[in-house]
Amino acid sequence: MKTYRVEEMEGETIVAVHAAEARTPFEAAERALGLKVTLRAGADRWVRVVDLTERPRPVRLRPATFEFKAIGRRK
Repeated sequence: MKTYRVEEMEGETIVAVHAAEARTPFEAAERALGLKVTLRAGADRWVRVVDLTERPRPVRLRPATFEFKAIGRRK
């Protein structure tokens, strides 16, 4: 499993931060929020997922980020 930081966002402001271990960023977002998620598609309230798993330096110089939004239904 990989380690992710899940940030709840209001526009460009972080309003809450969670840690999650999961196989995929999508799964990390759902675990941290306890809600179903989908792709962000320009939503004002959204979730940024940052992959914190260590990678060799030449492959990636900064962490990968993914953007989702909650769709309001409990998993």
